[in-house]
Amino acid sequence: MKIDRIEWWEVDQFVHQEMVNSPEYAQTHEQWDLVPKYIIRLHTDDGHYGVGETSRGAARGELETACRSLLGVDPLTLNLRRIPLYQNSSSIYRGVETAVFDLVGRARSMRVGQLLGGYCRDEVFSSYWAGLQSPEYSPTAAAGASEGGYSCLKIKITHGMDVINRLQRMLEVAPDLHFIVDAMQRYDSYDEMSTLAQHCVDLNVLCIEDPLPKTRLDSYKRLREETGMPIALHLSSTRAVIEALEADAADVFNCSPGSMVEFVRMVDVAGTADKPCWHGSGVDLGILDLSYIHATAVAEGATIPHDILSTPLHLNDFVVQMPERKGERIAVPTEPGLGGELDMEAIARYLRAQGQWKA
Repeated sequence: MKIDRIEWWEVDQFVHQEMVNSPEYAQTHEQWDLVPKYIIRLHTDDGHYGVGETSRGAARGELETACRSLLGVDPLTLNLRRIPLYQNSSSIYRGVETAVFDLVGRARSMRVGQLLGGYCRDEVFSSYWAGLQSPEYSPTAAAGASEGGYSCLKIKITHGMDVINRLQRMLEVAPDLHFIVDAMQRYDSYDEMSTLAQHCVDLNVLCIEDPLPKTRLDSYKRLREETGMPIALHLSSTRAVIEALEADAADVFNCSPGSMVEFVRMVDVAGTADKPCWHGSGVDLGILDLSYIHATAVAEGATIPHDILSTPLHLNDFVVQMPERKGERIAVPTEPGLGGELDMEAIARYLRAQGQWKA
């Protein structure tokens, strides 16, 4: 068995705008939903295949370099813990790793989670999501979360926003809803963040994520101790988790590495200190979300609602049939590989460019 052909498609990723930024933030902050993504499909000379999806912002030249390093390779001989590629940017590696795991899983009649070490649960929990929104705009997202069967809504905030008013308005329409408040390192003043954290304690806030610049882990520790508000750190490597644990800087971790293998490793390390985790995302399409579902079903400490958002957020998730959802609960696929098929009708509808590389 050899990989002899790799197809690629560049696609748009349109979203339900009411879940993103309200009008006053739409033009002045990141417009990530306008950044296209790449989907790839690896083919072998004996008819097996596997699909993957890059993170947004991936460069086509780097993707080609990485993919060409797999042409002529027997995928069953690859070290899945660290796939040898000529291009190792995390956005590229994540997409190629997903495709390789899908291919190997299909060839061996194994699910991705079995290749990662085995499952500890057969369903995972996801959160609802809202971007930068004014207090007046926010109740729509809260109502959507509550009506959709979600217990947790993750929101983005920024310096100057009336966060407390926003939370209060959302609780008026969904009083049982809980929140992950993501400050994205946009606050610089410790006193301002401390005041905000203290007010959030009684507003169903599970944690505040990245409240201050990550270079100030001493302030993270102080914030935890002085406010009583759980603090989350959004990190992308096991080394960063170890450093945060040594600094006693966080109660919870948002683990967002460019690899399923690294995610499981990060959660296991955090678990040695009894710190729970969730899987972050780049608000991705369905292929990457399938990889997140498998990884979070393997990692024992991945118990906080995850950012698995493709189906509720995007107009199309690019998968023929995503796993069954019952509100926030998502069933882990039972078919080999990722357990989902690429939706070629969606590819055709949202296509920007396409091509293939051959051995």
